[in-house]
Amino acid sequence: MTLPPIREQLKNADKEPVILRLLAAWCFAASVGFLLAGKRLSELSAYRAQGTALFLCLFGGSFLLFTLAGMLLKPKLGFPSHPVGLPVCFSVYSALTALYTRDFYYALPLTALWAVLIWWYRRRGYFLPVRLRSKRSFLLCAAALGLVFLLLVGGIGVLRVVNFRAPNYDFGIFVQSFYSMRRTLQPVTTVERDMALSHFAVHFSPIFYLFLPVFVLFPSPVTLQLGQAAALGSAVIPLLLICRGRGLSYRRSLLLGFLLLFAPATYMGTNYDFHENCFLLPLLLWVFWAYEKDAWGRLFFFSFLTLLVKEDAFIYLVFFGLYILFDRKKYLVGALLAVFAGLYFVGAFMWLSAHGQGVMTDRYANFLVGDEGLLMAVKTVLTDPGHALLQIFRDDAGQPFKKLTFLLQVFLPLGLLPFTVKHPKRLMLLFPALLMNLLTVYVYQYDLGFQYTFGSMAFLVYLSVVNVSERPPEASALQLRVAAVLCALTALSVLIPNVGDYLRLTAASGAENAAIEETLAAIPAGDSVTASTMLIPRLADRRTLYEVFYHQLSTETRTDWLILDCRYGDYERFLLLYENWGYALDREVTVGDRPVLLVLRLAA
Repeated sequence: MTLPPIREQLKNADKEPVILRLLAAWCFAASVGFLLAGKRLSELSAYRAQGTALFLCLFGGSFLLFTLAGMLLKPKLGFPSHPVGLPVCFSVYSALTALYTRDFYYALPLTALWAVLIWWYRRRGYFLPVRLRSKRSFLLCAAALGLVFLLLVGGIGVLRVVNFRAPNYDFGIFVQSFYSMRRTLQPVTTVERDMALSHFAVHFSPIFYLFLPVFVLFPSPVTLQLGQAAALGSAVIPLLLICRGRGLSYRRSLLLGFLLLFAPATYMGTNYDFHENCFLLPLLLWVFWAYEKDAWGRLFFFSFLTLLVKEDAFIYLVFFGLYILFDRKKYLVGALLAVFAGLYFVGAFMWLSAHGQGVMTDRYANFLVGDEGLLMAVKTVLTDPGHALLQIFRDDAGQPFKKLTFLLQVFLPLGLLPFTVKHPKRLMLLFPALLMNLLTVYVYQYDLGFQYTFGSMAFLVYLSVVNVSERPPEASALQLRVAAVLCALTALSVLIPNVGDYLRLTAASGAENAAIEETLAAIPAGDSVTASTMLIPRLADRRTLYEVFYHQLSTETRTDWLILDCRYGDYERFLLLYENWGYALDREVTVGDRPVLLVLRLAA
């Protein structure tokens, strides 16, 4: 028998396994090269030092190894082995570089490559049919998601407290409020406005009383940090119930749960410690679950709890009430919810006006002239919609960049699923994010590092679930997988390195932290104190406490003690100022040859 010519054999040979193994070998060689270069992706000199020969040896050797493994495994596997190496090696390279590059925008092109790979693998039928068939496996995976979130996000919060890296604004305010409620049921603080004042005079948040029993049992700043992580993590429960109620598979439900917890807009909002807004995410999702179940009593119950979070929480429920009107034509329920939320806000507004410092209208100063109230902002939107449209992409500097960045960081990790609506009326669920995060020029409301995305995320993830459930499974499969990849890569770029930083800081600052802890514990509990910002949470269990940077010093407002944090460079001017007001150095705390704290006492 005559064999075909070599050229004909090569032409008819299956080149796909060779190409896939070559790409896998390239990713493997690049991964090893990255590690050998000292995990420095952009320093070419580190790569030049390795030499071309080493890279070629890694590349060729791994290709031969993958080829040999494929030949040996082919008879034993019930599927082709050549597609396995590329996603495995690319996963290793992606994880390594994302982990050490620490750049959200590096994750974008990496995810684009993953999108191409996922699309091509789906087209070729290379995906293994991974399905969760038992409810028990589904619940175990859901619990694992929540536990990982709690360990990572709660762990960062705890380490911030342990290392005295949680500042007074706003964490110290909440810690002192809870200690005060533990004693008198009144959330009185002196560190929020430099005088004794109920926190409810600034923000009306009765939801704190539901969390107070936990704090009474475990009175510590750590309790608030873990409580916030637990509250946010618990949001996965109503979300998964909504997914299952809409007929989504276990796997798709878990993917959406992963997007909820590990989208940057969720975990990055905890960067500045505990805030009452953390309760918005789970409570709003419970509201949506009750709506899905037509459980109107539970809907109003969870709506009431949502209103207790903060005076501006009514906005979310007004919009959802309007959505109910258009979605299922439940006119009575929708109208009652919107009116109920509006009336609650009027009551909270009257309370803040009579007993507090009023509603913070300055956050929408771009819609107001002078001292006008919020109603005039509504009038501006209605009479001058062009001005409102202009504000969507105008930040505090009058430029679009910050808000465009915010939009990318919020919607790309959700795979743009909120926009894939089947019915235009679903777009109403985007309005809370539009109002709370884009129409304002208050810079923190369109910064993922702060807590103003929790309520918006509830709407965006719920809208994603609705959209996925109303489309054929194949239509959203690529979006869900790519979104999960981007969330995983951004978590590797942001969340995991943050944990590592704080663990290293804890190991390196053990003696320093112990010295600070011992010194603060020695201050008599009944004495008044003025202190630097990072020390406030640890000192918050006292009635009179001021932050030195904002304290208006006078004869009447002098405290028994002044404690200055020497780890930062602005303490010298306060030292001179307070010495002139009759304070004398009581002790200087040093670690090695470096000053850590200066403790001054008011002379008798």
